[in-house]
Amino acid sequence: ADVGIFGRFAADFRGASTVELARNYRSNPAIVTAAMQAIAPATLIPGRTAFPARSGTLMPGDVVTLDEAADEHAEAAWIAATVDKLLGGASFHSLDSGRADGHEHGKLGLADIAVLYRTDAQAGPLAQALTRAGLPYQKRSHDRLARRPGVADVVREVRLTEGGDVAGRVTAAVRSIAAARGERDATVTDVRAAGELLLPLARRCGDDLERFLTEIATGAETDALDPRAEAITLLTLHGAKGLEFDVVFLAGCERGLLPLRLPGSGPLTPEGAAEERRLLFVGMTRARERLLLSHAARRTRHSTEEATGRSSFLA
Repeated sequence: ADVGIFGRFAADFRGASTVELARNYRSNPAIVTAAMQAIAPATLIPGRTAFPARSGTLMPGDVVTLDEAADEHAEAAWIAATVDKLLGGASFHSLDSGRADGHEHGKLGLADIAVLYRTDAQAGPLAQALTRAGLPYQKRSHDRLARRPGVADVVREVRLTEGGDVAGRVTAAVRSIAAARGERDATVTDVRAAGELLLPLARRCGDDLERFLTEIATGAETDALDPRAEAITLLTLHGAKGLEFDVVFLAGCERGLLPLRLPGSGPLTPEGAAEERRLLFVGMTRARERLLLSHAARRTRHSTEEATGRSSFLA
């Protein structure tokens, strides 16, 4: 993990050949340019360069964008609305409301889209906004399923639901709870989100309800990411390493989050800031076709709403 070892290699093994892997085969040229600008102040490799190996079909100004929202809920709503637009209004909610006719559906799939963020706490408003928009998602996390809001309600209802495979029983349980409580009940959003979290495990369990209930009771985690699932992916920047998507939303590009500052942690060291900048670089280079950065003017963290504003990294 220490890049300094690479720097010393030529001194330790004089005469060794150097081959620079500078060609990027993943991302649109505008994304490569932006990512290199972002990493430049913190690069550990003198004279580092990267060259896009492919051409872009979009105008550069449409490839990398930056948007500011009033708060984290407005940011999440904007992301959900933009996803729906990119999909051609393919969500059931969009079609039912007449907001779109869905004719553009098929050009981009749910699995081609990821929403990345610095801390797991940011996922709550994002998940709620996607659920309200009728957009399926999957979230990688290391939280225990049983502790997530709405999971206990769904599991209790699943026990009372008759027949079918476990996934079908989970879906039926969510619908039953929503119908009983009414769509305006604030807890229904949590129940729908819990259903989305439980479905990957339910599918793996097939018809074995006892296995499903046992895995939850014994501490099954929500880290159930399925790259084949037709769903939007929610990930922390750390969890996104090694993955790639056609469209990447990078939420929370703001002071206090990127670079991350925890209450009472003191000033960020230059080394810590450089590591945070490299994490931004990782997130940006997950995108193949479009990269949509966003930040909130205000955000509630640790039960306190505070003014944030854009990250210094965005300069």
